[in-house]
Amino acid sequence: MKKIEQLDAAVFTDEMVVKLKGPKKIYIIFSTFGEREAKLIYEKVSLINSLQCVDAIILSHRRAHDAKEELTEIKAKEASTKASVIVCNMVNVPDMGTERGKGADMRRALYYVITHYKADIANSIIVFLDADVLPEFFGTHFVLGLAGAVLRGYDFAKASFWRQMGRVKKYVAQPLFSAIAHSNLEPLRELAYPLSGEVAGTLSFFTKVSFWQMYGVETGINIDAVLSNFKIADVNLGLYDHEHHGDVNIQKMSFGIIRTFLLQLVEYGYIELKNGAKISDIFKAQYIDETGIRQFLEFDLSEKKYLPLCTII
Repeated sequence: MKKIEQLDAAVFTDEMVVKLKGPKKIYIIFSTFGEREAKLIYEKVSLINSLQCVDAIILSHRRAHDAKEELTEIKAKEASTKASVIVCNMVNVPDMGTERGKGADMRRALYYVITHYKADIANSIIVFLDADVLPEFFGTHFVLGLAGAVLRGYDFAKASFWRQMGRVKKYVAQPLFSAIAHSNLEPLRELAYPLSGEVAGTLSFFTKVSFWQMYGVETGINIDAVLSNFKIADVNLGLYDHEHHGDVNIQKMSFGIIRTFLLQLVEYGYIELKNGAKISDIFKAQYIDETGIRQFLEFDLSEKKYLPLCTII
């Protein structure tokens, strides 16, 4: 049975990662939207700029107003000469439309890195980082631990950490990943934080897994990685926190994760639906609010699953 290796980010230094990488290149990709993370991105890019092992820092940015350069873009470029911006609103990928979503924009960024930056698929390391991590928790160990793990021979490295709340992880993802027992699925139970947005991998790895458009992106990649012949590391980053979401957003995320998990297991043949049952795109719920009034929720949370990028490059 495949086992996920557990590593600690603290063992990796800049000098060690420089030696490990040799002629390979390390690309850091931050995902941002609008101007809400301008101050945070300046601090993070400035910090990462001090690392000798990093070749490029890329802002994968979705503009709130398509045509106008935003403060987040400006601050990223001010923080480092290594920094450049991909405006996701303007990236055309042959098999994608204009749909929005974290997973969709991650895939657009990868496509752009390959086609415009001319990144060598066989010799490039990609590190995805969330921009909204609180400054007191963010450090260069995010890059060193994740990139270092990949350079040690792992195809995919996923961040794990302690976080103050982490409700979707604790009450949805981890119980869900334990609910279907199969030896091939067992590694999903070994991920200490399966929903972390901080991940790294070879560029080759990221071209061979499917990306889901929105809430399902992390779950989809995890399942593809576990059920294929990839080496996976779980990297302990220590302590972590960022903005906490409201209850309705938490419910929507939870629905998206459950939906993706079930769809993937049906597709891989581990579960089967019968008697006309199907996996819904619609999240419906009722609740009684603090005034005693019944309220109704209904959201269409359908999201696209994109084929691996290797099918179009």
